[in-house]
Amino acid sequence: MSNGLILLSVLFVTLLFLGAPMVVVLAIPSAAYILLQDWPSTLIVQRMFAGMNQFLLLALPLFMLAGELMNAGGLTKRLVDFSYAIVGRVRGSLAYVNLSTNMLMAGISGSALADASAIGSLLIPDMVRRGYSRSFAAAITAAGSIVGPIIPPSVVFILYSVLAQVSVIDLFLAGVVPGVLIIAMQMLLVRLLARRYGFPPGSAMSVRDGIASMTKALPILVLPVVIVGGIRGGVFTPTEGAAVAVACAIAIGFALRALSGRAIIDCAVRVGRSVGEILLLVAAASLLSYILVAEQIPAAIATWVLSVTNEHYAVLLLINAVLLCVGMVLDGFAAMIIFVPILLPLATVIGVDPIHFGVIITTNIMIGIITPPVGLALFITSKIAQEPFAAVARAALPFILVSILVLILITFFPALSLALPGLFK
Repeated sequence: MSNGLILLSVLFVTLLFLGAPMVVVLAIPSAAYILLQDWPSTLIVQRMFAGMNQFLLLALPLFMLAGELMNAGGLTKRLVDFSYAIVGRVRGSLAYVNLSTNMLMAGISGSALADASAIGSLLIPDMVRRGYSRSFAAAITAAGSIVGPIIPPSVVFILYSVLAQVSVIDLFLAGVVPGVLIIAMQMLLVRLLARRYGFPPGSAMSVRDGIASMTKALPILVLPVVIVGGIRGGVFTPTEGAAVAVACAIAIGFALRALSGRAIIDCAVRVGRSVGEILLLVAAASLLSYILVAEQIPAAIATWVLSVTNEHYAVLLLINAVLLCVGMVLDGFAAMIIFVPILLPLATVIGVDPIHFGVIITTNIMIGIITPPVGLALFITSKIAQEPFAAVARAALPFILVSILVLILITFFPALSLALPGLFK
């Protein structure tokens, strides 16, 4: 290992354990490496700018803004009412409503943490009032939120598309079946838990109220279909589709008198801050990726892994194990930015389709946000429920195990990810 790589590794690990911002953890060691190698210092700025200079990244803030506007416009409540109209008097109905609302919200916001916050604020107090434990209400909200970046449109898939240079619409389509499968398996778990713990049944809506709730939710439910269908049909590009999503979110919000000019500005400011952080991460990661490729690190890792085993599924299980551990401690965007350039070449060598791998890595990272010790989604819902983090983490364990089971199915059966994109080619 060269002196430059030793310095980079030491600085990276030190800054990571000191709790420095992730952009610092990525950028400072990379810049130090370039300066130590006596490469032109202008290379630092050039590579960072090149990482951000991607047209598709324009879709990132627009999809995020669309999700913020939908949440600010109170549209989550309409989706909850729609879900409740379907579930009715089933035992544990609010748990099913929670999961189905998460699935529907995933087609709008594309963000797990935003969904956990919006749905948690609305449903956790109601679940507690109806007899569910605070820890279970917080756990199921966090568990359902992981499909936010898996079911399209997804801001995480947009980032992966830029990093892996693959079609974002193929990624959108590839996430549909895995996302629905995760929710379906979690609902099956709820059915088993409802019998064991005697969850309270719901109250049935009248036919009139049910039709009314479905009518109110219809514009929201149609929106993801219009966006993804328009992109797939070539009516507009992914970036234009994101702009359409924003326009529709504003139009729906004003039509329902749920949005104001001030609310739109507040949403734009929040999104601007988040996007600024993401773009800095992308810039810093681009610099690190350039160094890793120059030092042939991905090729060396692939060679080492294949020297241990070249069995297709054994390598995939090893990759999954690494990503699950990474997801426990790193933010999803940071994990994606760091590990896609390292692991994608290895996955390609063993014949994994890049689209399939995108679903695998995204699912891994999303499971990480409900897995201690960090578990950002658990942290958000535990605060809403006013319940200790440890209690929520224990209640989330069955949902984590079920989600890992689905991850294994996704890994071993590529058709779950690739069948839908294949139908539209």
